[in-house]
Amino acid sequence: MEILHAIEIEISRYVLTISAINAVVGLAFAACLAFFLDMPLDEALLWGTMAMLLNFAPYVGPLIGIVLMLLMGFSSYEEPLRALLPATIYLGLHTLEGQIVTPIILGRRMALSPLVLILALMVFGWLWGIIGLLLAVPMLVCVKILLARVEGMDGWARLLE
Repeated sequence: MEILHAIEIEISRYVLTISAINAVVGLAFAACLAFFLDMPLDEALLWGTMAMLLNFAPYVGPLIGIVLMLLMGFSSYEEPLRALLPATIYLGLHTLEGQIVTPIILGRRMALSPLVLILALMVFGWLWGIIGLLLAVPMLVCVKILLARVEGMDGWARLLE
């Protein structure tokens, strides 16, 4: 029961952390649209909410977001460079979040090595696709907790930290 309770706490922490990161990405995207493109605040918040929700789906969500930003840009602006700006901002924010911010925050918050985290995402993504990407971190946390609580396996758990 102790192991299951520890897993429950860590998975809850993970979901809360990912939700907070996605909310910050959505707000940052809305702020960029409002300030750089002079978009009305209600529209910018709508697109920011879309960015936040799409960020929960790895790879597919940001791809859909970039396509939507390209469509929005070319339908809203006549100048080609200005039309590409929403998609460029979205791609830049997502790249910064996905490659730097999330691995560092999750690595510290979940007491996992960022290298192990990235390797787990690559392996589970390769094995099971999008479902594997969604389940990689929770499964890695479960394995770490299980290894830490089983006698004689704590060395393997330290390897994941």
